[in-house]
Amino acid sequence: MSSLLLTLRESVRYRGRGGHYSWIAHRLAGLGILAFLVIHVWETAMVNYNPPVYEYAIAVFKHPLFGLGEIGLMGAVLFHAFNGIRITLLDFKPEWWRHQAKTVTIVWALFLVVFVPIAIYMLSSIISHCGHGSNCWAFPTYPVS
Repeated sequence: MSSLLLTLRESVRYRGRGGHYSWIAHRLAGLGILAFLVIHVWETAMVNYNPPVYEYAIAVFKHPLFGLGEIGLMGAVLFHAFNGIRITLLDFKPEWWRHQAKTVTIVWALFLVVFVPIAIYMLSSIISHCGHGSNCWAFPTYPVS
């Protein structure tokens, strides 16, 4: 949590351009991925230690709000990957840092070109799942029967 607060505090304090905003997005994407991994490892461990809790977690993760979270997670993974490749390339060739503004624009454009169709597809899947007459917005109660 302190890492998230540090990111938010520093992002407000410093007024940079594209490189700074990419740093903020990269950092927040990394924290989002880390949060997902912690939750994923916990719920997967429950299959051995407490199967009813695991079944409940799976039922909760089928809720449409978690589907929206999956879209955000996909965006975080894509941006973190594209920006990480950009940073790696610039670190291998330090003379390329003078082109940082262009590389930031390329990363954001590539991210949007890849992410938008995936997000639309994932969102349409959530909408079609909820359109089958079931009350998909009902939150499951514990224990799942």
